[in-house]
Amino acid sequence: MKTILSYLTIQLCWLTAFSQLPDNLSSAWISGDNTINNTGVYGPEGQAGLNFKPGARDFSETWRDNSGNLWLYGGYGYADADQGMLSDLWKYDPYSNEWTFVKGNTIPDQQGVYGNKGVSGATTHPGTIYFGSSWTDNSGNLWLFGGYGHADGSMGFLNTLWKFEPSKSQWTWVKGDSTVDQVGEYGPAGHAADRNNPGARYGSQTWKDSTGNLWLFGGYGFDANGQGLLSDLWKFDPTTNKWTWVSGDKVIDQTGHYGTQGISNSTNLPGGRYSGHTWTDLSGNLWLMGGYGLDEADNGILDDLWKYNPATNEWTWVKGDNKINQFAQYGNRNQHSALNKPGGRYMGISWTDMYGDLWIFGGFGFNGQSAGYLNDLWKYHPATNEWTWVKGDSTLDQVSVYGVQGMPDPDNKTGSRTGSLAWSDGGGNLWLFGGFGYDGSAAGTLNDLWSINNMQIPLALQLLQFNGALRGEAAQLNWKSTKETGICHYTVQRSFDGTHFSNAGEVNGKGAAGINDYIFMDYSLKNVNTNRVFYRLEITQSGSAATYSKVIRFDIGTPDIGIQLYPNPATTNITLNYQQPVAGPAAVSILDARGVTVFSKTANQPAGMIAEAVDISRLSSGTYFVIIRTGKALLQKTFVRQ
Repeated sequence: MKTILSYLTIQLCWLTAFSQLPDNLSSAWISGDNTINNTGVYGPEGQAGLNFKPGARDFSETWRDNSGNLWLYGGYGYADADQGMLSDLWKYDPYSNEWTFVKGNTIPDQQGVYGNKGVSGATTHPGTIYFGSSWTDNSGNLWLFGGYGHADGSMGFLNTLWKFEPSKSQWTWVKGDSTVDQVGEYGPAGHAADRNNPGARYGSQTWKDSTGNLWLFGGYGFDANGQGLLSDLWKFDPTTNKWTWVSGDKVIDQTGHYGTQGISNSTNLPGGRYSGHTWTDLSGNLWLMGGYGLDEADNGILDDLWKYNPATNEWTWVKGDNKINQFAQYGNRNQHSALNKPGGRYMGISWTDMYGDLWIFGGFGFNGQSAGYLNDLWKYHPATNEWTWVKGDSTLDQVSVYGVQGMPDPDNKTGSRTGSLAWSDGGGNLWLFGGFGYDGSAAGTLNDLWSINNMQIPLALQLLQFNGALRGEAAQLNWKSTKETGICHYTVQRSFDGTHFSNAGEVNGKGAAGINDYIFMDYSLKNVNTNRVFYRLEITQSGSAATYSKVIRFDIGTPDIGIQLYPNPATTNITLNYQQPVAGPAAVSILDARGVTVFSKTANQPAGMIAEAVDISRLSSGTYFVIIRTGKALLQKTFVRQ
C-alpha cells in the first residue's frame, strides 16, 4: 500500500448552507482520461492547448494563483513515456479548459538545479519532488517546501524551500539545503532567525493564515538528531524569509497529550503524524484531523480532531478518538448527528467553505467495518460540533462513475482514491485531479480532472451534450437534455476572455422527460476584434438553483471542420484538410509528446480548402499532434503513428 501523499489546505466557497444540503451533489468529469496509468501530452513549453494534459500521478504539489489558474508540480507517475518521480510544472485554466506545460522536465527522476540561494534564474528549478508542502502567498507567488525526491546530486528527504514567480516564470531557492536528509535547526521556541530550518521531511500538515504565513506541523523525517514521526509546529513569514519553531516536540516519535476533550491547555499536543487533514476557520484557528501517527501509546491511523489557536498557542482535542484504527459511524446521509464521525484516515483532501464548515474527501482508512480506499465526503460544523456524511459510499474500493465528459450529473462520482490533487477556483468550484485509486473498473494511477460545481442543489435535468461550430460569421450551439420537469430555461452566455461572461440569449426549455434537442445561433461575431470566443449554458429549473455547463471555445476565423486528418492511426502518410481563410502562408508543424518539433513546413497557399499530404514514415511509434497556423487561426489535431 502506498503511504505517501501530497496534500494541502484549500479554501472553497460553497454556495449551500449547512441546513440546505442537497440529497445528491452534482459533479462533472471535465478532462483527462477515464482509465488508469496514462502518459502525459506535453506540447511546446508555455503553450496552452485542449489536447495537452499531465500524465497520471499522485502526491503532487498544487496552487491557485491570483488569476484563478490551477497549478501542479511533480509527484509520482507518468511523464511522456516512462514512470517515476516527476519535476514538471503545469498550469490549468478552468475557463478555457486548457493545460499548459510551463517548464521543467518531461522525463522522470531528474536532479534539481539550485543556482545561488535567493537569486532567481531561468535555469534554476527543483528536482523531482513528491509529498511536499505548498501554498500561495498574498502576492501570488507559489511556494514549495520539503518532500521526498532529488536534490542536486542525490535522492532522499528534502528541506528546501522554493518560490516560483508566475510573472517571471522563474524559480528561486529561498531557504534550506541542496543536499538530502538534513536535520532541523530549531533555535529557541518562538524566536525567528535566519539559521532556523525544519529538518528534511515529507507529509507535513500545513496551513496558511490570513497574513500569508505558512504554518507546518509534523510529517515524517528528521528532527535535530534522528528520523521518525514529527510533532513540531513551525511558522514561515515570506516577508522576512525566516522560520520560527513555535511549539511542539523537537524529538521524534512523541505520543499525543490529549487532555480533556473540548478544553484547551498549554500541555495538549497531537502526537507525531503525517498526512493528516487540515483547515483554517473564519476566526483564524488551525484545525487538524487524523493522519498516520501516534495516539497516547501506539501508532496507526488516527481520527482525532484538533484545533490550534495561534493567539494563545494552545491545542484543543475537539472530537474523535484518542485511540488508533477506529471505525466510521455514518448515520443517515445528509443528517448531522453528535454520533456521526469519519473513521481513522489519511491521504485524503480537505478544505474550508465560506461558512467556516470543514470538509473532507476520501483517502485510505476505515469505513464501518474494515480499512481500504475511501470515496466518502464529510462535513464538520464547528458551531454544533457535528459531522455529516454528505456524499459518496460507506463501502470501500468504489469505482468512478464518469458520465458524459463536461456534463454535471448527480449520478457521477469520483472513485475511491488517495493522493489526489485539489484546488478551489474563484467561483467556488472544487477541482480534483488524479491520485491513486479507481477508474470505472480497476485501480491504478489517475489523471482525470473533476469539478464539483458550487455545491448547489442539483437539477433533476441532465445535460447530455453541448457543442457547436462556426458558420461563417455566426456561432451555432447545439445541446441535448433529458429529464426536464417544470419550468426551465437556458441562458446562452458568451465571453471573449474565458473569464467574464455576458448573456447572449435565452431559450425556453421544452419540459419533456425524453431527449430534447436545441439549437441557438449567435450572429454577433461580425467585426469582433478578438481571436477566440467562449460559450457556456446557464441552466435554470423550477425549484433549483442555476448550474452551468462546460465551457466550449471557438477560434474565430477557424473553419467549421478545423483540421481533418486521415488515416488515424497512420503508418506512412497522413493527409491534412484545412481551410485557408485568405491567400498567404500556412505553417504546418508536427510535435511529439515531449513538445519537440519533428516536422515543420511553411508554404504559401491559396484561399479555400487545402489538402496536404505529409510523410510520417520516419517517425517512431507514438502520439503526435499537428499544429497549423493560417493567419490568425491556430488549428490543432492529435494522431497516432503505429
